[in-house]
Amino acid sequence: MKNFGKNLLIAFLMILAIYQTTELWFDEVSSHNFFSFISSGSTLSSRARLCGLDGIVVNRGENKTAVFHRESVLDTQYREEFDKLVTAAVNKGEVKAGQIDWTHIFNNKCVVYSFVQPISAQEIRRGFGISKGRLTEPKQVSMILLVPNKTENVVQAYVSDNEKTMIYSLKRADLAQKGTDAIGKFSEQANNCISSRASGFNIFIKNIFIPLPQESINTINVTNPVTDGVTIDTKALENIADGFFENPAVKWSSVINGVYSYSDEENVVKYNLKGVLEYSGYVSGSGEDEQGQNVVQNYSAALDFLKKDKGIKNDVVLKKITENTERTQFFFDYAINGVETAMSDELKQGLEMHAAIEMTVSRGSVVKYRRYLCVLEQGYGRQTLTGDFVSAVDNVYNSFDNNDVLVDDIDLAYKINGRQSNVPVCWQIVIDNKTYWEAA
Repeated sequence: MKNFGKNLLIAFLMILAIYQTTELWFDEVSSHNFFSFISSGSTLSSRARLCGLDGIVVNRGENKTAVFHRESVLDTQYREEFDKLVTAAVNKGEVKAGQIDWTHIFNNKCVVYSFVQPISAQEIRRGFGISKGRLTEPKQVSMILLVPNKTENVVQAYVSDNEKTMIYSLKRADLAQKGTDAIGKFSEQANNCISSRASGFNIFIKNIFIPLPQESINTINVTNPVTDGVTIDTKALENIADGFFENPAVKWSSVINGVYSYSDEENVVKYNLKGVLEYSGYVSGSGEDEQGQNVVQNYSAALDFLKKDKGIKNDVVLKKITENTERTQFFFDYAINGVETAMSDELKQGLEMHAAIEMTVSRGSVVKYRRYLCVLEQGYGRQTLTGDFVSAVDNVYNSFDNNDVLVDDIDLAYKINGRQSNVPVCWQIVIDNKTYWEAA
């Protein structure tokens, strides 16, 4: 009986070793513990928490229109297979310096990871689970490009800062097939786009993925879930506040000068009549690494915290990250049907906010959270789009003395200014870090 037990244990260990060896090709190396396949545990996996991602562009090849899938930070499973392939290519592939030929690239199946701002190579390694010693250049990453090539049985990952590009190439026919299949299965009906470089547009500082809007698009309504503009629904407000307390039954509440407050010994949640929900925490975290703040850890904490806010009914997209040795700040906006929203300058000034959601995280603990309380709903109106992006940029240029300035970015967005009905989509054009709005 004793020998039977030993043999059973040996057989189990052999199966486990084979499984782990196989998984090393495809899963993130940093997350492999003895029982990882039984209980995945809590990791900073790219499958859920890839810091700073704006979205991915999926191109089916032959220089056709690509599809842009905007990253909603609350739902990231759509890119799981692509994440695995990037990790495998960078961890195991041969590396060399190179360049990106967008015209050539867009004649092939590919996936582009677009970031809201450059992210350090260290944070990319943490997010994707890439081995230490790999991906050391470039120091700041602004884009990752995945190219599965069935003809040459290779999977390539381009890692770029827009000036320097490193290309990782992994000879694996099975992974090239997986990447091609994943691209073929990717489905998205709206939000088509084109590459500015591949299409020959030279008015942009770098390659931009320009939206190709449909002929018409729904307007949106912006509502406040706790007020009709006259009275406050205190029950609805308290239901939202309860999500921030471990035991809501022991919290206490008050209303002073139009500010509704809910507190316990560690947390306080406030709501003011401007429509801003604010959370403050009294307990600081302890997740500091040798360099100061761990941005990926703080980002993971931020996403976990967002799930506590039961009042969020729309997609949430990351817009900006700022950091220092004491804290990391994350700025988010809402999105609906893959189109983001942006607050008007007037609304920002009135709320004293830079984005719809602002969060401060220190050493893995959220210390401050502010959210403009609103819900986006599809409007009854249908907007016919008549303004193309070229005309929109020309209109902005006409106000300049110098037309040689290049465009930083362009996108379609809903510009909101509070509780509104039938808000149309507009062109949002960024030149020299200043935003201009044009009719779409």
